[in-house]
Amino acid sequence: MRLVRNKKGQFIIIAALLIAIMIISASAVMFSAVTYFRHERWEEYITVIDGVKAGTASVLQLSLGNYTRTWNSSVLKMNLDSWREDVKQAYAGFGAIIDYTLASGSYSVYGMSLNYNLGLASQNLSQVSFLAANVTIGLNITSVGLTGYRFTSAVFLKMNITDALWYQTKKTGQVVEGYIGVRVAIDMEGPAAVTNLVQNNFILFQIGGMNQTYTLRRYYDSQDHDDGDYPALNKFVYELRYFYSGTQVPTSVNARIGVQDTRSIRLTGQANSLSVIEA
Repeated sequence: MRLVRNKKGQFIIIAALLIAIMIISASAVMFSAVTYFRHERWEEYITVIDGVKAGTASVLQLSLGNYTRTWNSSVLKMNLDSWREDVKQAYAGFGAIIDYTLASGSYSVYGMSLNYNLGLASQNLSQVSFLAANVTIGLNITSVGLTGYRFTSAVFLKMNITDALWYQTKKTGQVVEGYIGVRVAIDMEGPAAVTNLVQNNFILFQIGGMNQTYTLRRYYDSQDHDDGDYPALNKFVYELRYFYSGTQVPTSVNARIGVQDTRSIRLTGQANSLSVIEA
């Protein structure tokens, strides 16, 4: 009889342990399911926010590119109106709604004073030329009560025609021959140097109003010239180098350069009486 009672006691203990394990396992599964659902939903909301940010940047780039071709100052506003409806439809299940405020008036950014109208600012045909677009977006996601989330999106492109270098190759009697390299620094928002342009990105190069055949060099200029007449720019530059032949080396040139970056934004700069320095 003692043996039987011991076996019953062991059975009760084992059964109790099994029940406890099942309860703990079920609780863990339920906790994992709840936290997984919560995590996954917030991941979706973050995806909505990131999608709106990326889409807004694309709208600004597209609008600035169109602006440089049409000079329609309302193009950014019209595209943002369309983008607002696209967001509402694309994220209908989340109740995503955006509003926007276009930059207006004078802003001091990138070390420059930019005068915005309907979110756009520009200065063309100057030695330092630029284009800019700026908007502040308000985002509400009504499905979770997210309201008042705001961010600013900006696109910027600047061209600085810095100087020109003279590379003499030979002199025959009264005729000198060589190459003149016009140097250009190009920046984007940040500001950060634009370093990935190739010759096809330079859609216009004129000297004295005449189109020139040229070769393109890209390099970071950080070394002073020996005689001190050619100071280091300490920045990334593009050098558009063309052949010159004449009775004397020109002391200055009039240069006009047009560039189209990889975002299809066009900018034209012009430098009058640009000093030519012996390289």
